[in-house]
Amino acid sequence: MLAMSPRLVLALALTPVFAAASAHAQAPGDGGGDYYGPSATPPQQNLVAPVVAAPMFVPRWSIAASVGSISLANDATPDAPTTDFSIGQLAVRYRGWNHLELELSLAGGNQQLPDNQGEGELKIAHVTFAARYRFNALQHFNWWLMAGIGGTTVAPKNASDEQVKMAQRGHGLLGIGAEYRWTKFALQAEAKGIAIGATDDEQALADQTGMDAPSISAGSFTLGAAYYF
Repeated sequence: MLAMSPRLVLALALTPVFAAASAHAQAPGDGGGDYYGPSATPPQQNLVAPVVAAPMFVPRWSIAASVGSISLANDATPDAPTTDFSIGQLAVRYRGWNHLELELSLAGGNQQLPDNQGEGELKIAHVTFAARYRFNALQHFNWWLMAGIGGTTVAPKNASDEQVKMAQRGHGLLGIGAEYRWTKFALQAEAKGIAIGATDDEQALADQTGMDAPSISAGSFTLGAAYYF
């Protein structure tokens, strides 16, 4: 039996280890080329679309001035001519929510006779607290629906304070409007339908007699401008 030297035994023992290491270093199907060669699968990249920030909502105060007209019709005599007034209106508004805006408006004017006959003997005063729901509130062009309550007074121009007080009537209204707004300045248009109730004396008489209290229907249209701050 042949005697093997220690060096020969060590070489035979390490031969399988080197063969396995060489096979592991070379990937299957890879001819020993570069890692990013044609036979290699490139690493996947997860592409995430950039997130576009929504427009920031900023609470807004505004002051608006407008001019227009209002027409009153007695519900008891719908075929009778309307009583028309030219009016001017001032409003203070606060949009403290994304779509909801609160408004306090004051309006007033003089009676306008038909066929351009000039002014009549009556005057009107109109105070309203209203809420508006604005659509597209952050866009240049936006529109709204509104509802409100308040008081209307129709009295002679030379009426005393007592007569004006006795002529006060409650009212409720619904309206629609539109606006084109730049940064701080805006142009607006608004139409309203108004239901006006009886005076205190008329309501008391109706309660005593069992008759219906008189009521008035009205419509108004105004054009104006607003300043935001």
